[in-house]
Amino acid sequence: MKVLLLDMTHGGQILAPLFKKEGYEVTVCDVYRIASQEMLESLKGMGAEVCVGNPPPGHYDLVSMPCHCPDVFLEGCTYDSRIWYSQAVNRFMDDRRFRIEVTGVKGKTSTCYLISHILAYAGKKVYLRSSRGSGPFTKEGLDLKELKSIAPPYLLDLPDGDYDVMVCEVSLGGSGKADIACITNLLEDYGIARKSRKAREAKKDILTSNTNIVLESEEDIWSAYGRPLRLCKKKVTIIGKPVYGEPLKVSVDYRGIHEIELKGNYLALQYLEAMDMALEVCDAMNIPAGTVLEALSSFEGVAGRGEVKYEGDVRYIVERNPGISHMSVERTLKTLQAMDCLDDALVIIDPVSKKVCDKLDRDLIEDVVKKYGAGLIVTPGDGTEPEIPEGVRTVIRMTKEGYQ
Repeated sequence: MKVLLLDMTHGGQILAPLFKKEGYEVTVCDVYRIASQEMLESLKGMGAEVCVGNPPPGHYDLVSMPCHCPDVFLEGCTYDSRIWYSQAVNRFMDDRRFRIEVTGVKGKTSTCYLISHILAYAGKKVYLRSSRGSGPFTKEGLDLKELKSIAPPYLLDLPDGDYDVMVCEVSLGGSGKADIACITNLLEDYGIARKSRKAREAKKDILTSNTNIVLESEEDIWSAYGRPLRLCKKKVTIIGKPVYGEPLKVSVDYRGIHEIELKGNYLALQYLEAMDMALEVCDAMNIPAGTVLEALSSFEGVAGRGEVKYEGDVRYIVERNPGISHMSVERTLKTLQAMDCLDDALVIIDPVSKKVCDKLDRDLIEDVVKKYGAGLIVTPGDGTEPEIPEGVRTVIRMTKEGYQ
């Protein structure tokens, strides 16, 4: 029995030894030509056939690859069956610890941080895996231990430990075996695999036979896959007009109606949908209202995600995110517009990328920035700092980076 695994960037090296244990002859192919020599030598050492570029022509009993990987890499190959990496994860996943998996187009990291923060306040021992880094999560925040991809196979690479809850951000898909699976949204059903497939085809693999939380507005999309759904509705509502840098008053519908203040050192407006999803998770886990409200009031955002500060009289908003796109740019500008902060505003995009699949579409970003009347600078991505023109009062600095 022969198995072909495509793409060492997104977890093929994790699946290879597992297929080997099942008795397969394993061929692994670094189709994107960026795997380290150390990784390739390790795979050779375990008895796998390793190639760089396109795989050797021939017949395979099974092919496994990420859903976003285009079929062009399989030219010259035939096979009896094919499964995506998410489906391979489902095949091998045997971790019995309580696990929450979160995917979606936008808001994955924020949702995972909020869930982890609230559960830590509830006394749970939490481990967080996210695109911002991974490690134990306490009331004090993330104790960063490692930087790992959030591709589905890395769910099979979670650390040992007697954690009560594993909170896992997943880029496309999931194990299909989580205790709670969340899809934050499908704001754009973008093309993957050179636009031969759609994002939903990958993300649906997170759906489990246990609890699946999706937006009420997306019920029709996800109900098509025959899994039980729990619908997330609006729970956090703004009270009054938001003011930059000041606490945000909100009404929270969680086992009663409550008024609280969210801290002003981050763009809390951008987190409201993530809060809705996190609250739905907490309700499913029967977390008391007092704990939830205390945790929300103490939350300070994700470092580098809607972080706000002043430098002299100039407002600075910092966004470091692998998901930066025209949609996230518009989301931030719309938030600042609600605070009357777009007069003399400048957007700086830094296209730094660390293993990030999605590339910036400059034309779409330019259209959005122009729509809101702001200026735009796109840096070369080499670390150089652009000069801020005189008269700019708001600087939105957005860096596209992360570990996917």
